[in-house]
Amino acid sequence: MVATPRRTPRSTLLAAQDDAGALPGAGAGLVLFDLDRTLLPGSSMFALGRALAAAGLVDRRRLLGAVAQEARYRTLGAGDVTVARLRSEALSHIAGLERAPFEAVAGRVARALVRHVTPGARLLLDRHLGAGDFVVVLSASPQELVDHLVTALGAHRAVGTRAEVIDDRYTGRLDGAFCYGAGKLTRLAAALGPVALDEAWAYADSASDLPVLAAVGHPVAVNPDRALRAVAKRRRWPVVCVS
Repeated sequence: MVATPRRTPRSTLLAAQDDAGALPGAGAGLVLFDLDRTLLPGSSMFALGRALAAAGLVDRRRLLGAVAQEARYRTLGAGDVTVARLRSEALSHIAGLERAPFEAVAGRVARALVRHVTPGARLLLDRHLGAGDFVVVLSASPQELVDHLVTALGAHRAVGTRAEVIDDRYTGRLDGAFCYGAGKLTRLAAALGPVALDEAWAYADSASDLPVLAAVGHPVAVNPDRALRAVAKRRRWPVVCVS
């Protein structure tokens, strides 16, 4: 029998309307959490871009412009081609940068961001961790940032977008698939090997995450955008709003 999640204050975790399916119980094994607007209320890339610029590692105007555009287009549901172009532009801004200072800034940003994980998202995360599930944060954000965030969150594995590094310097190119859309499944397989997803759970906020949500046995739409909400209603997926 599926376990019923404990009740939480309405301001923290709101069960969706629109005849969404029941939120599944913990204990199924593999759990995938998106990062931005799922665990965090905003954009981790924007926070990282600001910190890199403040540290003098990148040109402030160019990088923040690219990061802000990416966050805006992702929020408004831009096409994958547009988002990929913006990601490539952001990568170009760190071309030639040494890895060590980038890692240091990513660590500082992660330790600051973890304080902003919403109470509702923290409840979901802790529920799975307490049940012994293997929790993966699966995000389009840089691998270095996601690594530090996973450590701070107490989760098990970070899967993000890898930037190519040669001789300890970023080349401005991707190392592997862009961890966005269907690319998240490619990166997940590269990180974990072949895994069965039919009993896995996934929590995500955007229609761009439909490939991941559709691949798992227990998809949950968290703070969904309009397109994802419509799909979740049609497929009777659970929908939760966390704050």
